Amino acid sequence: MTFRHHESPPITRKLIGQRVLRSEDVRLVTGRGHYLADISLPGQLHAAFVRSPAAHARIAAIDLSEAVAVPGVHLVWTGHDVEEFCSGIEAQFTAEGCELITMPLMARDVVRYVGEPIAVVIADSRAIAEDACDLVSIDFDDLEVVLDPRVSIEGGPVANGERPDNVGLRGRASFGDVDAAFDTAEHVVSALFHPGRVSASPMETRGCLASFDWSTQKVKLWTSTQMPHYVKLCLGLYLGFSEARCEVLSPDTGGGFGQKAHIYPEELIMPLVSRELGTPVKWVEDRRENLLAGAHAHEQYVTISYALDANGRISAVRTHALVDGGAYHAPPQTMAVEAWCTAAVTPTGVYDIPAAEYVYEGAVTNKCPVGAYRGVGYMAGTLARECLIDEAARTLRLSPFEIRRRNVVRDFPWVNPQGIAYEEGSWARCIDKLEEMVDYPAFLERQAKARDRGVYLGLGISVFVESSGESTGMIQAHGMNETYHDTATVKMDPTGSVLVTTGINSQGQGQETTIAQIASDVLGVPFEAITVDAGTSTKGAYGSGTVGSRGAVIAGGCVNRAAAEVREQLIAVAAQMLGVAKEDIELSDGQVTSKSDPEAKMEIADVAMAAHYDSNAWPDGFDTRLEATRAWDTSRPMFSNGGHAMIVELDPETGIVDVERVYSVEDCGVMINPMIVEGQIRGGVVQGIGLSLLEQLVYDNAGNLTTTSFLDYQVPTMDVSPPFEIQHLETPSAISAAGIKGMGESGLIAAPAAVLNAVNDALAAFGATLHDLPATPERVFNAIQGISTPEEPQPWQQLWDRAGVAGADPGDATVV
Repeated sequence: MTFRHHESPPITRKLIGQRVLRSEDVRLVTGRGHYLADISLPGQLHAAFVRSPAAHARIAAIDLSEAVAVPGVHLVWTGHDVEEFCSGIEAQFTAEGCELITMPLMARDVVRYVGEPIAVVIADSRAIAEDACDLVSIDFDDLEVVLDPRVSIEGGPVANGERPDNVGLRGRASFGDVDAAFDTAEHVVSALFHPGRVSASPMETRGCLASFDWSTQKVKLWTSTQMPHYVKLCLGLYLGFSEARCEVLSPDTGGGFGQKAHIYPEELIMPLVSRELGTPVKWVEDRRENLLAGAHAHEQYVTISYALDANGRISAVRTHALVDGGAYHAPPQTMAVEAWCTAAVTPTGVYDIPAAEYVYEGAVTNKCPVGAYRGVGYMAGTLARECLIDEAARTLRLSPFEIRRRNVVRDFPWVNPQGIAYEEGSWARCIDKLEEMVDYPAFLERQAKARDRGVYLGLGISVFVESSGESTGMIQAHGMNETYHDTATVKMDPTGSVLVTTGINSQGQGQETTIAQIASDVLGVPFEAITVDAGTSTKGAYGSGTVGSRGAVIAGGCVNRAAAEVREQLIAVAAQMLGVAKEDIELSDGQVTSKSDPEAKMEIADVAMAAHYDSNAWPDGFDTRLEATRAWDTSRPMFSNGGHAMIVELDPETGIVDVERVYSVEDCGVMINPMIVEGQIRGGVVQGIGLSLLEQLVYDNAGNLTTTSFLDYQVPTMDVSPPFEIQHLETPSAISAAGIKGMGESGLIAAPAAVLNAVNDALAAFGATLHDLPATPERVFNAIQGISTPEEPQPWQQLWDRAGVAGADPGDATVV
């Protein structure tokens, strides 16, 4: 039986859908995980970086003499030293209007953000290397610092000479008669939302260890990454290493959340210095470095407008998304993943809006580059759409559930204004389920009684749809030319145990367990017989990275196709051994049985042994490997959906907001493991609460990052985690393995909007509204006191004209 590249063989579900305990947890919770910092090689040296203390300056002179003279220092390099081997990392997304920007491995003549690497010191220990870094003397000639993206995008002072207009990204599109909808609207509501700058802050910081063998010209790189195969590709593209002689390994990874889905200069510098010195070199950053130089995330200014009729039906939406992209693109995703995704990927969300128009822009500033972080782009877009629809509900005196019901898509398949087809979904059911879980009438009664006591409760809801299982089908449907490539290898040994190798590695998502569940059901062998291996670039399987909620969908699809081929090989041998037709064979629970003769059965392990070593059991033309490597990619976009509702309590005297309870509804198709799904929801929602109420990377007027430790940058801890009630809907995908959809980002995509809506519901008693995140006590208190007023968005025509060309017609349904 053969299947085309985009087809997924059917799976008989047995373990899929079960709450199987995570097999990797025995190792991880007992402290036996093997992380990058745990790896040591004989003779290894240690690296530390001199990082720019200036946000924007010309390097007038560098004096390395004192650093070089420190005992135990083996090498000190500057940007000019590494330029001989690599001029920089080029980054450009195929989204319309994404401009090419080159990031040097280390700054050469100009520094463009505080934290940018200027020099690297290699020494016997990290402590010696850090001491030597302090002795590097640098003279700077200050340049004007560009920090506000709203000023930068207007062509203000130049932040990066490669983009003298400060534009890293710019595009626009219009679908349907937007002008007519707004001209005839009974109501128009508009707002400007500003989710702040945050860090993914994985528990394990970034790091890598390089070892170059001069005798074989091979380089081995251990790195804490979500994209080992992309890192390997970059070793060839940028450094000239033969890819066949490169091995990249990703050991146990203590969280990534998108921050580790990039290639960083440090990952390319370590192989170079290892080759130069002929010894392994290791770099592990501290938390200050991570907050300074690990990709930042999520900061955007999102202007959104709805045109509504008297009944609250939305007839058109306009969105302008401006991302503060920092000094460079963070390759490979670039700053486009924020603004482009916010405006262009799901401009209407779950709502049946017939006309949409959007502008997306990325401003170059003198800050750390912005990159991927869980829910990238979707979070800001969902925040704007869901918070504005609540404001519309207040204007029209409708409940937040009712206004959504009046606008939600109910019938599938449905095609949005851009022409993107949504084949299935439970969008209306999700709204109804949330209202049922909250018991909205009871909440209103409790809220009114609480206000009489001076206690202010708020309810916020947020519903979402996300592209699930980032794929070639999804990206090309949205007008880009990116192509993903992923494979898996399934190999059964003579004893019947199975090794599954995937190209998509794990950062704590539980993929060793979920992938084993899929392989077990396809092959009919016990779960315990499956070993899942990922995180190495040399074992046959290939992966485009653990990003975009694609782990279970894409890795699962690849494993399903490869395991299905091995299953067919087993069936062929078993049929020969039992003397029955192949169609008569069943594989389940580690046994082979005959449908027509229940007494005819044997262990799958016996069939595996015969497939390897008993030629009498081989049918004509049999391939004796019991091994297959197969690729899989989705033929079209697939979408998950869900929603959250939150109840908060607001203290008007302090401005402190406490989240009292979270209600979550998730539809990720068929769940492989509900326990893991619920864990992902809880983790993502708590991250969303953190960036909604606590987290903010703050720069001063000189471009210095002032939040460089967890004393200043407050992440959520268990005392912030509220009680959860989680329910599941199940709308299977028609194209994936067993109907599976992705869901790793869903918690963070919609949680911030639910938090802000809840805060604004509580603030409604004071006639106040917030549009900025985080909703800190200071901002909440000032809103109550009437000290702050939400910022007014720029006129739409001005935004449209700035992003277009002279004489362009906003009604044209084309991307400019």
